[in-house]
Amino acid sequence: MGPTRAQRPSAGPWELALTDPSPRAAVVASLAGTLSRAVALGDDVAARVVHEAFGRLIGLPVAPER
Repeated sequence: MGPTRAQRPSAGPWELALTDPSPRAAVVASLAGTLSRAVALGDDVAARVVHEAFGRLIGLPVAPER
């Protein structure tokens, strides 16, 4: 049986099942995709920059919720 209008399809085997990710989690997911593409294309400089961005982002204190 397929999903109904009120149900979202379940995550596939390679997808993360996230509900309402935090803004930081969304940025980390975007950076992960960018890093994967940079590595696949052999762009060492871009991969290094994204890797540094990961480090800076993870080292930041958690922002208070509004």
